[in-house]
Amino acid sequence: MNSISVTDTAQTTSTAHAVPDDLIELGHVLGAHGIKGWIKVQPFSSDSQALGATKRWWLRTPAQTQANQLAEPVDLVWAKAHGSTWLACVRGLNDRDQAQALKGKTVLVSRATFPALDTDEYYWVDLIGCLVTTDVEGEQAHLGVVEAIQDNPAHPILVVRQQTLDGSTQYQDRTDEKGKPIYSLIPFVHVHVGEVDLKARTIESHWPRDF
Repeated sequence: MNSISVTDTAQTTSTAHAVPDDLIELGHVLGAHGIKGWIKVQPFSSDSQALGATKRWWLRTPAQTQANQLAEPVDLVWAKAHGSTWLACVRGLNDRDQAQALKGKTVLVSRATFPALDTDEYYWVDLIGCLVTTDVEGEQAHLGVVEAIQDNPAHPILVVRQQTLDGSTQYQDRTDEKGKPIYSLIPFVHVHVGEVDLKARTIESHWPRDF
């Protein structure tokens, strides 16, 4: 059986389509599934419906982090959720060896193709990097920045790296006695989280700074 690379599958598309500047990492290829050339993908979070909202994924090797211009397109015949993973049939992949050759590749999708969400629903990737405030002292005050989202059976949890204002313009990380960053773990539910403004990149919370 002949092997195939990402470049091989993308030869007919890479010259006609520029690499989008809004690619988002959504998972990585675990390897082949079955003998027909299907691949299995492990999403980075349970918030993975965007994988099925487009007919084109972009793949790159993990070593090419932050180098989206090196990503290569693959066109999908179909993609569907399969338990905690996703299965996909990639156009041009016809056997297990070809699919297995993509093992380890990072899967990216253009943010522009993400399906619309209902009110008060957010993609996790849009929350990371937002500034978080707290009103426990009577008015909104800077708490920190969202560094990650933890998946939890009950609800997602914002992992907020706490910060303090140094002077009047610079934020510095709060650290413990060992010099390690201090984090707040805020359940992403209405009782603890107020207004989310993605345009301003801010999230209001009712979470105590020292909890």
